Amino acid sequence: MLDAYHNMIENQLRAGGIHLPQVFDAFAAVDRQMFVPEPYQGYAYADMPIPLADGQQMFPPLTDAKVLQATAPKKTDIVLEIGTGTGFSAALMAQLARFVITLEINPQSADTTQVRLKRLGIHNARVICADGFATDLDQFDNPFDIIVFSGAVISLPDRFHEHLAENGRMLAFRKETALCQVELIEKTPSNTLKSQRLFETDVAPLIQPEQNRFIF
Repeated sequence: MLDAYHNMIENQLRAGGIHLPQVFDAFAAVDRQMFVPEPYQGYAYADMPIPLADGQQMFPPLTDAKVLQATAPKKTDIVLEIGTGTGFSAALMAQLARFVITLEINPQSADTTQVRLKRLGIHNARVICADGFATDLDQFDNPFDIIVFSGAVISLPDRFHEHLAENGRMLAFRKETALCQVELIEKTPSNTLKSQRLFETDVAPLIQPEQNRFIF
């Protein structure tokens, strides 16, 4: 497994443009294999998405690394993640940020992931079973310094922009064609939004049972 891990770091992350030391530190601190479902243990470090329940997926390692590099979490940052999956992305964020709140719509996944994080000693990440697109964000200590969507979305309700802190970063996988455009949105000190597109990728859509409430 050491060879597989080394291959992931060198031939996926470094070769894919990852250069921030803190990203490599996070990957070194969190054993990806501990978050991969049993049937796919042999692919824990492979350059591929891992299938999950309800048509969801665990990102390939490079995608997680690119999210970390783009959002650049700091030890003072509060992170909101929409879509928890197995918790690997939240665990990585928790290595670099002050606290991570991650919203998971699947009750079984939420319970399993919270237990996994606690068992691994990751106590600055909290899994909440909720529909991230319908949850009242005012209940949390916000605004958030980072908001990350862990799956494809068509558009984002304005309330996410409103709950983004000054100098905050929001990363979304926008489904426009067969691929998603990965967009980084930053809120400036003047309370305006600055957007840039980073790369294209293919990720599964987030489950949005109440998506018809929004006009896209």
